[in-house]
Amino acid sequence: MSVIELNTTNCQNCYRCIRECPLKAIAFRDGRARIIEKQCILCGICVQTCPQNAKYIRSDVPYVKELLAGPKPVYVSIAPSWKGWYSTSDFKKISAAFKKLGFAGVEETAIGAAETSREYADLMRTGSMKNIIATACSSVVMLVERYYPELIKCLAPVSSPMMAHARLMRETYGDIKVVFVGPCLSKKDEAADPLAGGLVNYALTFSSLDKWMSEAGISLDEIPEDGQAVGLSEPVTRLYPKPSGILNTIPEESFTGYKPMAVDGIFRCIELFDAMRDGEISGVFVEANVCAGGCMGGPVLRMGHHRPIVEIEKIDGKPMSQDAAPAATCNLQFPHPRVFTNRSIPNPQPSEEEIKKILARIGKYTPEQELNCGSCGYRSCREKAVAVYQGKADMNMCLPFFRERAENISNTVTEHSPNAIIALDPSLNVIDLNPAAEAMFEVTRKDALGVPLAQFYGESAFQEAKDQNTPIIKKMVLSEKFPSVESTFIYIGEHGMYLAFVKDISGEEQRKEQLESMRDHTIEVAQKVIEKQMVVAQEIASLLGETTAETKVALTNLKKSMSDLSQG
Repeated sequence: MSVIELNTTNCQNCYRCIRECPLKAIAFRDGRARIIEKQCILCGICVQTCPQNAKYIRSDVPYVKELLAGPKPVYVSIAPSWKGWYSTSDFKKISAAFKKLGFAGVEETAIGAAETSREYADLMRTGSMKNIIATACSSVVMLVERYYPELIKCLAPVSSPMMAHARLMRETYGDIKVVFVGPCLSKKDEAADPLAGGLVNYALTFSSLDKWMSEAGISLDEIPEDGQAVGLSEPVTRLYPKPSGILNTIPEESFTGYKPMAVDGIFRCIELFDAMRDGEISGVFVEANVCAGGCMGGPVLRMGHHRPIVEIEKIDGKPMSQDAAPAATCNLQFPHPRVFTNRSIPNPQPSEEEIKKILARIGKYTPEQELNCGSCGYRSCREKAVAVYQGKADMNMCLPFFRERAENISNTVTEHSPNAIIALDPSLNVIDLNPAAEAMFEVTRKDALGVPLAQFYGESAFQEAKDQNTPIIKKMVLSEKFPSVESTFIYIGEHGMYLAFVKDISGEEQRKEQLESMRDHTIEVAQKVIEKQMVVAQEIASLLGETTAETKVALTNLKKSMSDLSQG
């Protein structure tokens, strides 16, 4: 399961996670950022810096609840950085609150840190390693295994305090389940990694446990103290979350043959490991933390708006009230149980010719055209081209190129439009206008900018467009040259500006008048024809009437004559 999960609908193509990721372990494809899990070291920077909350930490609370519902007791190992997270410094209240959730027991991980420090001291006494990288930080281990496999031999083969404490609790309490609680994402990976020891079932963050307690209605301010809370026999081990915390728990005489060093922050770790890899540093015992400020600068603390510089001062290694009853410990012999392995992933590297081809596709044909602006998340155009070759980056991530191309297309459309286009500010002063507008209004762009156009004086359509929130279309007389134009007025509220589109319709109006005249003439001619036809028809009808009467008389006389002949 992924430790960092994604809400893809929230990803807004800002590339901030890529920009902030020190190792560029994020791929961007199909408009979405995706964690490259085999290259990620779970430093949490991408989660912390994502402005859209598109990334979030997986919660293992449901799985821990299943453990609590099972037959075996579940114990908590809580990181000593709890003093920087919780408002109370009373561990007995925290112990009582966790037990109210159903945990059988609560102990500080610092108990295991005492065993880890003894292991480090024994390792230095043997002098078997040229350099020793000591760390309680799972992200440091991941950084070495995935990016500096040459330095795996420098990692101290010692269990982390989390695993050492889990071993002690299992030896003390028998067949139990163990849950770690702390400020770290990478502990989730360590808990799931069998090479780390396989003794912790799940790792929870302080924030996820707080949410659980809130849902359960448990408040540290209201809960009574746990009278059976156990403490530490060596309170100094509570210093582990601070920078140099490990060094402060190891007797000074143990460093014979090794120079003690401490680095915190991923960039300082990278700088140190580069130097160790290149043979520039030798004979050192290095305490390394990926987070600046050590565990007190862990991602959960940072996202919880805790300042490491403030929280660090709360860790002092002094005895606390619960230390009067320290946890039982077993005299275990830790046989250097931690095992490491090469988890590096080879990245194919493009040739110079392939880089040039990729750069050419985004309009970068010369070094001068490589802006190296970093807007895509990569430090240089060439680095981004390599990422494109490796399938980690999308060609469309070059914002300056695509912005320039979009602007060029927009400018081309505007400049070649046959219609006048004018942009005006709320006071109706000209912000911009295109060449067609210059010709139509008989002004130059230089003279028009920042002043109103005389042709728009007294025009109420602008206010109508704003009030009605709809385009207003009007016909206007602009000049003798443009006696008839159609103007469309638009108000763009989000930008507080007006747009006016002016189309010359003089020709259309002239043709319309010609058609109207032709129609009127045709109607007039048709009417005259009709009238003439009526006269003709009437004349024909009159002639037909006279002829019919004469014919009738003639036929009547003929009939009578024929009748008379037949009688005679």
